[in-house]
Amino acid sequence: MTKQEAKQQIQKLVEKYQRIAETGKIKTYNEAQTRNEFIEPLFEFLGWDMRNLTTDNEVTTEENISGGRVDLAFRFNGIPALFLEAKAMKVNLDEWKWAEQAINYSWNKSVTWAILTDFESIKIFNAEIPPKSISQNLFIELNCRDFINRFDQLWLLSKESFEQKLLDKEAQKWGKLTLRKQVGEKLFEDLMSWRILLTKDLKKQNNLTDEELDEGVQRILDRLIFIRTAEDRKIEPNVLLGISRSGKANAYKQLAKVFRDFDDGFNSKLFAPHYCEEWKASDKTIVEVIKGLYETKDGYRYDFSVISADVLGGMYEQYLGYVQGRKSEEKQKSKRKSQGIYYTPKYIVEYLIKETLGEVLKKTKPKELAKIKILDPACGSGSFLTAAYDKILETLTKHNPQTSLFTKFDILKENIFGVDLDAQAVEIAQLNLLLKVLSQKTKLPTLQHNISSGNSLVSGNAEKLEKHFGSDFREQRAFNFEDEFKDAFEQGGFDVIIGNPPYVRPEKVDKIERDYFLNSGEYEKTFGRFDLYILFVEKALKLLKQGGYFSFIIPSSFLNQNYAKELRAWILKEFEILHIVDLSDVKVFREASVQTCIVVIRKNKSTRNHKILIKKPIDVSELENKNGGNCILQSIFIEMPQSMIRTDLNDQVISIIEKVNGTSIKMRDICYVVIGSVPHDSKTGASKDRLISNSKDKTTQKQYLEGKDVGRYRMSWRGIYLDYLPKQMHRPKFPELFENEKIIVRNISTKEGLLAVLDSDKNYTNDTVSLCVPWYLIQSAGQRDTDPSMKQADNSRKLQLKYLLGIINSKLLNFYFKKILSSNLHVYPEAIRNLPIYYATPAEQEKIAKKAQTMLELQKELQATSANTDKHNSLKLEIEKLDREIDEAIYKLYGFTAEEIRTIEK
Repeated sequence: MTKQEAKQQIQKLVEKYQRIAETGKIKTYNEAQTRNEFIEPLFEFLGWDMRNLTTDNEVTTEENISGGRVDLAFRFNGIPALFLEAKAMKVNLDEWKWAEQAINYSWNKSVTWAILTDFESIKIFNAEIPPKSISQNLFIELNCRDFINRFDQLWLLSKESFEQKLLDKEAQKWGKLTLRKQVGEKLFEDLMSWRILLTKDLKKQNNLTDEELDEGVQRILDRLIFIRTAEDRKIEPNVLLGISRSGKANAYKQLAKVFRDFDDGFNSKLFAPHYCEEWKASDKTIVEVIKGLYETKDGYRYDFSVISADVLGGMYEQYLGYVQGRKSEEKQKSKRKSQGIYYTPKYIVEYLIKETLGEVLKKTKPKELAKIKILDPACGSGSFLTAAYDKILETLTKHNPQTSLFTKFDILKENIFGVDLDAQAVEIAQLNLLLKVLSQKTKLPTLQHNISSGNSLVSGNAEKLEKHFGSDFREQRAFNFEDEFKDAFEQGGFDVIIGNPPYVRPEKVDKIERDYFLNSGEYEKTFGRFDLYILFVEKALKLLKQGGYFSFIIPSSFLNQNYAKELRAWILKEFEILHIVDLSDVKVFREASVQTCIVVIRKNKSTRNHKILIKKPIDVSELENKNGGNCILQSIFIEMPQSMIRTDLNDQVISIIEKVNGTSIKMRDICYVVIGSVPHDSKTGASKDRLISNSKDKTTQKQYLEGKDVGRYRMSWRGIYLDYLPKQMHRPKFPELFENEKIIVRNISTKEGLLAVLDSDKNYTNDTVSLCVPWYLIQSAGQRDTDPSMKQADNSRKLQLKYLLGIINSKLLNFYFKKILSSNLHVYPEAIRNLPIYYATPAEQEKIAKKAQTMLELQKELQATSANTDKHNSLKLEIEKLDREIDEAIYKLYGFTAEEIRTIEK
């Protein structure tokens, strides 16, 4: 329905209202009639799928929780966009209590917009502004008689407008979108202040170690959140509020008694007797913390019955990150962040769950659901595990709407498994899962056998561990999955493994751990300067059962970096990659700049015809787009250099690449390719500067170039000499590499692409460039890797260097480099070795070689000409013309069509 068609339908709806109003019967309409006859049709005309006929839960009725519900939730791409509170037409919407209810509910749900309407009037509130009065929170008010003449304002509530974020933009324009901290941020902020308050007070009054204090304070706060949730879900009376209002002394003793009562009632490990109950604490501190759990200082009331698990999880992930006062203030950083751990946004969690567990559930009969085993090997506060619980419960409820509480307990005990190195994270994951089933006063399941603390990456018996870690091997807290989760391995492994593992660079990994990862034999696909997430991927795939599903969100470097090439090759050969979502253009983690991707894998050996669905969204809203992306044969990536997975390929690009590869040989079969010398002293650490000078007075001094001196078809020698003394250099290379005619390629590309020049002046270089020397010129150097095959030597004699130079600097090879060989701006020797070179006839070579020679001469002349002169501008035009001629000559070699050329050049 177009906007104009919607306007016409809404006009008819208003006319219907006016006819009934004239009869006086309108005030007899109750809330249900008002919703069914007016409010829901209105929003259907505004583009929302009110009956969910074509979408999955786009508009839902909210549950009546703690008497503070709203009526309808509107979702866009699965994410709540606004909440609507409907009233009968006889209700006075100007009463503050109705607005306050809608605003508080929306804020607790982390949604900006709350709507209060009886159709006669629509009030749009910004729930991010503290609830003080209707006038303060009200953004727009519309009477139904104004729906048509103020239709653009009404249209702000349409689905189309939410897609374009028009309501947000309009509010910003009028200064009515002064965003406050959302509930998760506010709760985190309050939790941190309560933690500091409790820590200072308890430390002052008790003789405690830092470890005891950390554990005890967290246990107290976890219990308080559980109790507040039980209160707001009407399972328990407001026992905490009673303590804060009693005016009696010994508030902490009263609180400890509540803890004992909850242990009797719920029998959870959370309330098992703990030494923190014996501590002393001031009444003032305890009362302040308890009051804060009910209402914030700026007027919002916390409603723990509607605060979702992902909000609690996000808050706890931040909370876990702070280590109480053991480091100086300057160095005190988030522990979780230093470990490369970031809280995963809800939309990412739900996508991974849908693509893995969702697929398993489709194939599983209801009676077989208990057999499904789901693992998060780095579970943190349990965001993936709570979402997995929700998904299984949703499936069970579809088959049996009367799902019992004990069936919910069984999901936690039979289906859900998690491990984390941080014991506090494990405690919080258990808490979040228990809150999922907290609906009545009953004995709760204990989860320590399912959600365990340990090191997912280290396993083995005592003898093996002592060999690698010495007598302190127990400090590694090795976790043997087969022993700890026997039920899963009796079935062959886990059905689903999901998560967001830590991203940790090698320099942040302890040497003893790094040696274990590289030498224990546990990780066969890991080498070099690996990132820790690589280990988690390999481990997870080994723990997966045949036919099981795996999905992690990990750095996009997995797709192309050298350190992951063995892992990629193994996955491409032995598994089916179902989906890859390249999120390089989407900022997923607010606190981290790391570019990420989602990989979805099934543990089946792929067939030759298996295709991977590859998406590259530019916005989170595109993640669920079922029509987006390209399907690429998995076998294509097996044949890529280093098994790189290129996400920007499509059928047309692949066709061009295959045409190039089919008529070319590799640069490695023509030239010896290696970086230049590394002139610093590895023994003393002395820099290269001791060997560099501006004058020549020794025979060992050689003309010297660096990467910054090299451009396309040009170089600029700065009058610098290198004193070539191999014994004083880290990696000196050998004279024949520099003394022969060669192509020099800069090791950093620019927007111009590859930068290559011919060197006939015997320049020596450092390692900021790569050198390409024909095999036949270097085969007598006597180095272990300079002995070419007969074919390589023959190729190097038959293909001219100037022809090669023209090819390397061409648009075609830059296209190939960016699509197939490059992972960033760096140009590594291995990439140059894999450049495809058309095996041209002598006549074809000569045509391009002559143009390349002319280009070298023109660039030299341009460098000697003053900028912005007529001659300088004329030379630039001549160079551009010649560049096009070289490109056209190369396209002709391959027989590219006009359409293929457009693809290469765009």
